[in-house]
Amino acid sequence: QTQAQEEEERPREEPVLQAGSGQEAAVPLVLDFSEAGKLAWPVMGNILLDYSMDTTIYFPTLDQYQCSPGVVIQAEVSQPVAAPANARVTAVGFDEEIGNFVELDLGNDYTAVCGQLKEVQVTENEYLEKGQLLGYVAEPTKYYSVEGSNVFFELRHSEEAVDPVGYFE
Repeated sequence: QTQAQEEEERPREEPVLQAGSGQEAAVPLVLDFSEAGKLAWPVMGNILLDYSMDTTIYFPTLDQYQCSPGVVIQAEVSQPVAAPANARVTAVGFDEEIGNFVELDLGNDYTAVCGQLKEVQVTENEYLEKGQLLGYVAEPTKYYSVEGSNVFFELRHSEEAVDPVGYFE
């Protein structure tokens, strides 16, 4: 056998590329969430406080009634929190009420906010796939001490808060 024939018979090894290297790694996901879209739950848990922008609901910690632009989902401290859909991170920040949060662009003027996080694993302008880790559930802020540990989740369309429950899978 010639050397050329031996090389022909050997399985070819693909070069191993470092994660994130090469142009294909930089191709953004198509963000195309719509009214018919379905969101994954950022955490699995009972809803402690419902979405309510038409009427007020009772907030036990605050001992008052107010509107709620999102839902508060019961969760255990350190439980992983996942991206509800393919998204681009538009902000990572801190808010006195909802603690550390991640704001996500889902496409078609839909945005989502996940709050009450710790050890946030994403950075601004990063593209995420549905189910990818955002961070972990933090101890509740002083605004939710009676409700207990939770994830705050808000969905907006064209800057207007919408009830996310109907979108959850």
